[in-house]
Amino acid sequence: MNPNEVLERMQIHRITEPFEEQARAVVLKGLEERFGFIDPKYNPDLKSIVLSYSGQRAVFLVGIYKDRVICTGAVSMESLSVGRVERMSVLKEYRRTGVAKGMIHSLESWSKENGYQQLVLETNNDWQSAIGFYKNRGYSIYLNDGKCSHFVKELV
Repeated sequence: MNPNEVLERMQIHRITEPFEEQARAVVLKGLEERFGFIDPKYNPDLKSIVLSYSGQRAVFLVGIYKDRVICTGAVSMESLSVGRVERMSVLKEYRRTGVAKGMIHSLESWSKENGYQQLVLETNNDWQSAIGFYKNRGYSIYLNDGKCSHFVKELV
C-alpha cells in the first residue's frame, strides 16, 4: 500500500446509509483492538449512525478509499460554542498513513463552519498513540482523571 496514494484518493464526506454498516464495523473493530472486547451498552449511537448524528451541529464523517470505509470521525454538540470529537477510528492497515490527520482536519473545518469555537475530546490514558496524535494536532490536556486524558483545542 502506498500511503501517498491513499491520502490522494481517499474522500472524506458525511456518512450516508450505504456506508453505515462499514463505518460501524470500523469503530467497533478499533474499540475491540483497544479494549479487547465490545460492550454494546456503551455504543447506542452506532445502532443508527445516520440518525444519531443527523441533528443540528453534529456530523459523522467517513474516509472512503476504493469504495471502503477506512476511517471515521464525528463531532457532537457539547455546548453552543464547544463541539466534542468522538468516534475517531482508522482501520489498522491504514494507520500511520496520514488518514487520521485528514479526518481531524475535516472535523475541525466542519466545526469552524458550524460555529464552534472550541473542540474537546477524551481518550484513554493507556492509548499513548492517540494521546501523541492529538498533542501533535494542537490539542492540549486540560484534565487527566487517572483513566482518561481530556483535551481541548481553540478553533478561533
